[in-house]
Amino acid sequence: MKRTLPLIAGLMLTACASAPKTENAWWKSLDDSEEGRSEDTLSCRGIRSSDELDRLTNCWPEGTPMLATSQVRGLEEMSPILRECLLAGLPTLVAEGADRARCQQGLADVIDRRLYKLGWLKSEVVPEEATGTDATSSRTLVAVQLGKRYRIGQLFVATGPSQKVNSKRIIKKAQKAIPKRRWCTQTALEDIHLRVYDPSTFEQVQVALGEIDDTAARASVIITIQE
Repeated sequence: MKRTLPLIAGLMLTACASAPKTENAWWKSLDDSEEGRSEDTLSCRGIRSSDELDRLTNCWPEGTPMLATSQVRGLEEMSPILRECLLAGLPTLVAEGADRARCQQGLADVIDRRLYKLGWLKSEVVPEEATGTDATSSRTLVAVQLGKRYRIGQLFVATGPSQKVNSKRIIKKAQKAIPKRRWCTQTALEDIHLRVYDPSTFEQVQVALGEIDDTAARASVIITIQE
């Protein structure tokens, strides 16, 4: 799924933090073999949007069981905690006929959005085609190709040309909100916003992804300041 970042007209990038030296403690990542359970739990916060199930309207009757991990192929690399929060609240689809294709595509779209918010910025999620007439709840409904999980890379501050913003101070505040493993999650972006935004000083602060480096699996973050 291709996503682009809309920049506000009249704003310009005034400063950035490049990939810091390895001795900077905030940039050090834990070994990927470590479980990092507490950070996985934090990553799950905020991945569910209020309107995401609208596209699954009339796809299941009341009392339908929840989607099982076995019904989504390709999640083996994810930790149990992340798999659980990825599929939380999603139903086992039972719609048949013309509605089945629509419902399966809607389910795939919801899972894709959630994966994006967990740092899998370029995952591919597609409905799994039925191989027979059996529509039991045990068969695979969705196939996932996770790809790389992206980390937060460079930090940029964008302001208007006439505004006087201490960009270095903004970047230092943002750095403190970045988790040790630097996963580019919705949680991390929300924490950066919370750390940077001062309603007594700024009219508006926006935090969004910028350029994505596929080779390094890193995404820059643009902090837009309006005083």
